[in-house]
Amino acid sequence: MLKLFSRFRSVWMAELVRRHELQNGFQRADAIEQQARQLPTMEQRVFKRAELLAARLGLVHQLRLWDHFRRLIAIVLSLLAVLGAVALVRGTLTVAEPISLSYALMMLLGLHVILFFLWCVSLFIKDSFGWVGRISLWGLEHIGQRDYNQQFNNTLLTIANQYRLTKPAGAALTHGYWTLFMLMVWFVLFFHLSTSAYVFTWATTIWPADTLQTWVSVIGFLPSLFGIDAPSVEALWDSPEASAQLSAGRWLLSCVIIYGVVWRGLFLLGAIVVLLARVRRMKIDLTLPGYAPIIRKLTISAATELVDADSDVSGMYNVQQRTPEPGHGELVISLDHEADQHWLREHQAESWFGGVIARTEEKQRLLDRLSEHPVAKLTVRVNGQLTPDRAALRFITLLRQYCTDVQAQLVTTERADEQRLKHWQDGLTEEGVVWNQ
Repeated sequence: MLKLFSRFRSVWMAELVRRHELQNGFQRADAIEQQARQLPTMEQRVFKRAELLAARLGLVHQLRLWDHFRRLIAIVLSLLAVLGAVALVRGTLTVAEPISLSYALMMLLGLHVILFFLWCVSLFIKDSFGWVGRISLWGLEHIGQRDYNQQFNNTLLTIANQYRLTKPAGAALTHGYWTLFMLMVWFVLFFHLSTSAYVFTWATTIWPADTLQTWVSVIGFLPSLFGIDAPSVEALWDSPEASAQLSAGRWLLSCVIIYGVVWRGLFLLGAIVVLLARVRRMKIDLTLPGYAPIIRKLTISAATELVDADSDVSGMYNVQQRTPEPGHGELVISLDHEADQHWLREHQAESWFGGVIARTEEKQRLLDRLSEHPVAKLTVRVNGQLTPDRAALRFITLLRQYCTDVQAQLVTTERADEQRLKHWQDGLTEEGVVWNQ
């Protein structure tokens, strides 16, 4: 089961990355693509690229936050189910005694049965997550970082509709909630009947006793299969004996567990089976817009594959992909050489300035610093007069694994070399790095 839901998550992540690239342009990531090309099938390569690229883009961190909010909403709904069950049972048992068994059944199971039939009707209307799913999505859109939550929700709905997951997922959420609700009703009812004495009876104003007995026999059919017979109308009509009261309480508990918990639990199991079967059949649609350049990059070709000579000089770029952590404050560094010496003399003593980072050991110390003390924003000052360097571009790209907001600032003098500056701009854009001048 975990493997199947892992597949759904891979499809979801691939769709998130595809939409990000359609909006912000194709993300060039040679090291990631080289690692993805080691896998046998194109689908697996796309999944691997999306997984690694999502970590660099900060999508994995945002998805973790989305998961936290999702769990929070699940906890809130569970608490509502528990409180609702307590209120329902106490409201049923606090009426003047003797308590009508027909009234107790209607109160304990009535809303559950009505909403079940409404759910059955909704199956013939349209695809829907059900009211539990809609409440959850609404909550996810209105708490935390709303822009990211809406992005994840929209992508989730797109995938659910595309692969026909909406109905089984909505059914699993709905039946899961009601299974929990009715289970709590049973526990609270069991607690009250175990610790207090109640007097039950059969009562009706419009039906004769034989008609009421017929309904009792119909409702009590399933409990009778487990050896729990319903007390007859005659036994509870006038001056019922203690043994009849015991039978009434046990029969009421059996009705709640059979018509409430077991009934919903079976439909929950069926919804999960259908959902897993459809997730198993999920295949990514590589004809969608945005996948064409990815497929070209992930297609192995000895004639076109390029290996940079400086791609792994010190082993620094052969590290495992990591997810940037949220931090505090801002850090500014000068990469390789600071073009504006006046600016350097003026700000080199500032606490937010990380110095000129040129040698390999300085770069490694910077990575260690960012790992131990993450910052919210990292600005990399680049000398626009120097020749664009692939190693420098890759180091800036590597910094995005340590900080969620990395920006390059192209520093130029009055006599700027427009051609070199243009090369820097093109290189940073290819790597997906935000730059300013």
